[in-house]
Amino acid sequence: MTREELFNIHNEMTKIAFEIMKKKNADYAGGGSDPFANFRRAEALGICSTEQAFLVRMTDKLSRLSTFANKGKLDVEDETVYDTLLDMINYSVLLAAFIKDKK
Repeated sequence: MTREELFNIHNEMTKIAFEIMKKKNADYAGGGSDPFANFRRAEALGICSTEQAFLVRMTDKLSRLSTFANKGKLDVEDETVYDTLLDMINYSVLLAAFIKDKK
């Protein structure tokens, strides 16, 4: 792979991740004005902090990726490794935005 091909993959994935972010955020955050509402719910329920809620979801995705690395396949066929990686991009952006908003 060339560096240019790598950059093209980065560009493609971030564009796709952005479109997914818009759709999923409307679903999970309830369509309200707080884009972090679903993560704040974990804290409101006394489960964990909002920051930890982000990390729990990221850990779920890392677990799927670890399973793929060990088995070479995933049993759930309607969510690919590529989908999981896109989710990791979005969880990273969400956590970065939450941290920035807190300051």
